[in-house]
Amino acid sequence: MKVKKAARPWSGLFLGVILGLALAVILQQQGVWPLDKLLLFGMAGLFGLIGILLSGAGRERVGAFSSILTLLLAVGLLAYGATGLLDTGETGQLNGGCQVQAQSDVDSTTVTDTSRGDPFDIDPNGGLSWQARSPVAFMDHTWRIYVEIGGFKILIDEGGDPNEGESQVSTGAEPDLTAYVQTVTNATGQEIRGTFIVSGDITAGGAGCDGFGFVRLTSDSFLESSIAKIAAVIAAIALLLLLLLAFNRYRDAEPAPDTSSGEARDDGGAATGAAGAAGTAGVGDESDNGDSDGETADGEGDDSAGQPEAEDNRGAEDLPERDDLA
Repeated sequence: MKVKKAARPWSGLFLGVILGLALAVILQQQGVWPLDKLLLFGMAGLFGLIGILLSGAGRERVGAFSSILTLLLAVGLLAYGATGLLDTGETGQLNGGCQVQAQSDVDSTTVTDTSRGDPFDIDPNGGLSWQARSPVAFMDHTWRIYVEIGGFKILIDEGGDPNEGESQVSTGAEPDLTAYVQTVTNATGQEIRGTFIVSGDITAGGAGCDGFGFVRLTSDSFLESSIAKIAAVIAAIALLLLLLLAFNRYRDAEPAPDTSSGEARDDGGAATGAAGAAGTAGVGDESDNGDSDGETADGEGDDSAGQPEAEDNRGAEDLPERDDLA
């Protein structure tokens, strides 16, 4: 007989979140979408919710605490990710009157022309050149560059310059980005491929500029980076475990305790006890009979012992007296 297993909401939530995060990384590494709030938290919350439903469908319900709390966590992740829907149509921005143009071996653009769907393409093994112009000369300025992941900024580089020549134009060129890409990889903890949101700022006293744009480091093949391969393996394992939870919903019922052997032992014990009692009674009767026989034998012995004395007496009486014989 088969019975339903208990629901596993925590397992479903965990596996669903892992699957969603792995898929988000794969999409980002392939250049489909940056790891913004919508992709990162939205995918985690959506698949976490799917995992909870799969791990509970056709199973016995568990306590309200586990059921409600896991749903709240999944819905919370999904709701936070949904706030990124407002940013899906935005383009790159520059504030403070600055302008930035860039050219790679495969693309050229201005920051404000980039978007999530049309990022600035860069060959990670190629070259890059840029030109930045400020509305005024930024004297003794400092600058910082960030990569945004899930709505959080990660600092990847910073520096400064006294700008003693009071220049308003800054140019640069990097013929081989391999070393720079490795620096960014070390800073972010992941191999740089796919689409990213890159932001930065420059400040000098009370003046400055800030902004962000969308950059895509192209891949030569599907799952080219090591992190994409790892994410694919993790996604496959999480999906397999979720399917096992979804379809392995029944177990064998525990057998009822076998009371027949106990009853047989009770009957056998009763029979043995009765036989023992009968045997004890029989021994007692034999003892009583033995005592009676003994008593009879003793009585008969007494009577037989008394008979010779009587015969002796009778014999003495029948004999003639000696005086008569004389």
